[in-house]
Amino acid sequence: MKFRCLALLLIALLFVSACDRFEHDFTEVEAEDLQSLVFTPLETALSGGAASLDQAMSHFSEYYVHNGIHKSDREAWLSGIFAQNPGAQSRITVKNIQQLDASNANVNWNLLITSSSKEVLADSTFIGDTLKKEEDRWLIRGNQCACVVPNPEQVAVLEYFTFLGCPNCPPVEAKLHELQLAYPNHLIYVEHHTTGPLMVSGDPTFAYYGSGSVPLTIFGGKVKQSGSSADVLETYDPLVQQLISVDSPMLYSDLTYTQDQQTFSGSVKLNPQLAGFGQNDLYLNVVLIEKTSRFQNTQGANLHNVVRGKSIIDISSSDLSQSIDFSVTCADAKPPEDLSLVIFAQKRPDTFANNATILSGTEIQLNVAK
Repeated sequence: MKFRCLALLLIALLFVSACDRFEHDFTEVEAEDLQSLVFTPLETALSGGAASLDQAMSHFSEYYVHNGIHKSDREAWLSGIFAQNPGAQSRITVKNIQQLDASNANVNWNLLITSSSKEVLADSTFIGDTLKKEEDRWLIRGNQCACVVPNPEQVAVLEYFTFLGCPNCPPVEAKLHELQLAYPNHLIYVEHHTTGPLMVSGDPTFAYYGSGSVPLTIFGGKVKQSGSSADVLETYDPLVQQLISVDSPMLYSDLTYTQDQQTFSGSVKLNPQLAGFGQNDLYLNVVLIEKTSRFQNTQGANLHNVVRGKSIIDISSSDLSQSIDFSVTCADAKPPEDLSLVIFAQKRPDTFANNATILSGTEIQLNVAK
């Protein structure tokens, strides 16, 4: 009996010592409202322009760095915008926040700065930023990447063709919407209507691709997929993966625009990334899309990314060292409030032969005048 008690005592001591080897904190972290603590006051300060820039920068850590941009660089960038546009207004959209513990969080957010005439001065999305609680204040620390990010991956651009009341199209629409949610910032799709009230008069896109039956999806201007069978839909993921797995052949910057009733005019800078890039058959596609339409498909789901205007500009002889001007008119007398602008360059030969390569693209939400 004495030996049994001794053995049990030794086992108990071992268990206690093993448990004490590690520190444990079983206290549940209380989630804080980081939107109201950081981004709401930051937006308010930025809306004050140069006069409240110091207050805005107080929300950035002294250790801030984002893709090689430090706090002083970010302040100089904002100062330059406000100096040239005293009436600039700012809007911050927090895409998602994940609080990791009591003093660390991850956040993806967007900063949109517009002039008094609604011209876009800055439209920047910060992916992978961190927040750190320093001396009882949550501060933005950036993504802590000290080097300039290399050429980003290509954005997949998909062109989808349908018509209102198409009985076989809803599975494709659901798949496209699913892909856009799965690849945020890496995929853009636009929905062209070939007939009916949502068709954009004068748009030659469907005819250029050789028409055919709908539903029809063009991947990157090269691969055509018709139909909505399970076998067809299974090809969508690998095709998208193939498009986004390569470096972007074209970067888009300095995008500005103004609105005059139904017409949106502006300019954008194209920056080719391919050595020996040639401009033969080069066109710029400028597309207005309604993000969520009041119209529904045959399964009762609202349509998304519906094309409401398109302009195709021949830029084969344009000087790409300068910004390219564009103008596109919305088909609706009153443009939808959730209108977005999609821009992409494309090698567009006279005859389509699975060779109308789309050179990445960009999308911004428009600040539509009411």
